[in-house]
Amino acid sequence: MRPRIASGIIIALTALASGRFTENPPALSPKLLSDDPSKAPPGFSPPDLNAPEFVPAFGANDFDPNHQADQALWDKYLKKGDHMMCLMEATDKGAGWLEKDTRQPPSAASRWKGDLRAELETWFWHDSDHDKGWACDFEGMGLKTAFEALGLDARPRYDDEGNPQEGANDCLAIQHYDQNRADPDDEWGQMIPVMEQKYYVGGKQYMATAAYYEFAVNHGGALIVKNIESPRNAVLRGMGWKRPAGAGELPELQFASDILWGYWYRDNPYMKKLRVYGAHHVINADTSRLVARALKNVGKTALETWPGAVFEIGSEEFRVLIGSPIGATAGHLLAAHKAELGIKRITKANVVTNEKSPFKGRHNNFDMHILFSIEDVPSDEVTKPGEQATAKREVGRVDTKILSVRNRGKNVVRLHTMMA
Repeated sequence: MRPRIASGIIIALTALASGRFTENPPALSPKLLSDDPSKAPPGFSPPDLNAPEFVPAFGANDFDPNHQADQALWDKYLKKGDHMMCLMEATDKGAGWLEKDTRQPPSAASRWKGDLRAELETWFWHDSDHDKGWACDFEGMGLKTAFEALGLDARPRYDDEGNPQEGANDCLAIQHYDQNRADPDDEWGQMIPVMEQKYYVGGKQYMATAAYYEFAVNHGGALIVKNIESPRNAVLRGMGWKRPAGAGELPELQFASDILWGYWYRDNPYMKKLRVYGAHHVINADTSRLVARALKNVGKTALETWPGAVFEIGSEEFRVLIGSPIGATAGHLLAAHKAELGIKRITKANVVTNEKSPFKGRHNNFDMHILFSIEDVPSDEVTKPGEQATAKREVGRVDTKILSVRNRGKNVVRLHTMMA
């Protein structure tokens, strides 16, 4: 067994890219792209594990309930959440219309389908070393109660040597560089710097970005995303380019929702049964501020173990969390794969902290985790574009508003308007 660094882990349920999530001490601040620090080249600066497509994370790993979203931030994600709910609840054609898709008929379907094995290789994604036992033992992380309440096995599917176990969680990791590409001019055979690693697609040259995605797949019905940093964010820091990416420089296969889909689909006989999308150790700055305000709104001043703070569909706090950088990734995954999954939506968000580990010698920080429950949209609640709206869809923008919320959020009336 290789030496273990107590790296944090996350489970994620994460729009276009996700936030960062973690678990053990320290909360991924010394995060390497594998658990063995000997593989890091000299001068390696660990990536800042923040929300790849959004804002930087807090410098500290502790959730601060006093660091709350202001009204502008709250309203921004409330609007995003309302739109995201509409995308999830619509038919594929309806969601495409809402997104102003130019296909005929319009569609919200992702271009990335199937297990993406060939596509990931084409776009220079590589498997990364990752503990399959320790990193996927959510029972040891103090989340057994939460997992079992959601009908999930909290144990790992493999041990750290890759031997099958009785659990259900398979931890996976990919990175956008080749750690085995040795520098021929380095006497120690160190890896060629990321920004010097080139690859070609369609005759065009691209550069590696140092992006990475770490997550777990639980065929009992959950996607558990851990550490994620998208190409767009990774190039700015650490082993990246130290500059923003220009147009056409990033891999076309880059977003968390697409990467997660490929692995969820892969060898999964229960592909249609996605029920949970969870984010472990959320420290994304915007999401943390939104949660702090949501807790205040329901009279809570601290994180609690399961069930924690429960935000039901239709409540303002729920809508904000769906629009957050963390919730939006889950929403985009559902909206983009209706043909494979059916028409599903997020119906509840539990914000929790973990319990003390039941295992001696394993220390857990009491971090923030968000667990999103997913259900099929009832057929009578699936929204479709009207004939007139469909005909005019190319001439304006779509606004989404909540008109009414009844039955504790179970009956929500939304209005989609197109502005000329």
